[in-house]
Amino acid sequence: MLHNVYREKNKVVAIENTPDLSVAVTWKSLKFQFMIQIQTLEHYAMPVRLLHEKGIDYYNQWKKLQKDHKNCNDLKDNAERLSGMKKTDHFYPVLQIVIYFGQEHWRAAFKMDDLTGANDFPEELQKLFFETPMLLFEVYYFKNIHWFQTDLQQVCGFLQRTNDKTALREYVKANEEVFSKLEEDTFDLLTVMSGIRTMKLIKRDVETVGGEFDMCKAFDDMMRDSKQEGIREGRREGERKTEERMNELIQKLVSAGRINDLLQASNNKKYRKKLMAELGIA
Repeated sequence: MLHNVYREKNKVVAIENTPDLSVAVTWKSLKFQFMIQIQTLEHYAMPVRLLHEKGIDYYNQWKKLQKDHKNCNDLKDNAERLSGMKKTDHFYPVLQIVIYFGQEHWRAAFKMDDLTGANDFPEELQKLFFETPMLLFEVYYFKNIHWFQTDLQQVCGFLQRTNDKTALREYVKANEEVFSKLEEDTFDLLTVMSGIRTMKLIKRDVETVGGEFDMCKAFDDMMRDSKQEGIREGRREGERKTEERMNELIQKLVSAGRINDLLQASNNKKYRKKLMAELGIA
């Protein structure tokens, strides 16, 4: 969706500013526009952005009314023609929410008052400047995840435990029915937002016949790979230490002119250990 199209220096310029998701919602006989803005970082001008997006949506609703009335040629008086709509026309309300995936609390502005310094004005004027705070959903801190009846509950529960492997493993196991058959979008969301890079690498290995994704298997695979990597790293560390001790033994024997001991230690493990103990090589 492009807005504010204009020409500058013989070029057409268009400013794009849209939410991450905008859907028309019907509740009984009522309708409203629901906008979702997803943030992984704080946006210091978020109140401005939300105002702009809401204003653009209302503007588009108004322009549609104008177009419809023009096609029907049913505007009667000057006020209707000036407005491009009838007095009885209505707009759909716009509801906006910011979903924040940051692991720290949101500390940026919540409303325009926070940006304009309206609180510095006399109380009488503050009332005139008053703006409603934005709706903010902090994924990592929302406690009532049981309110959700979709897999959003498990998404929040998963992300809230990413810094505690034991708690995360127990949560995935306790919710096996959901995590064993995740939609691809949900799996991708968890991969990106959790920062667990291994999930991206094993994605196709945990895809089920039905095209869903088994997070339980993914987690088991990651834990097994992590354990095996730990064993391999332990072996590599042991080899490095052995090499360092051998180099130290060689240096000390050469410095002392003990070439015969060095030759014997090169193919006699027991004698090598004896020399290391003698020379204080730990």
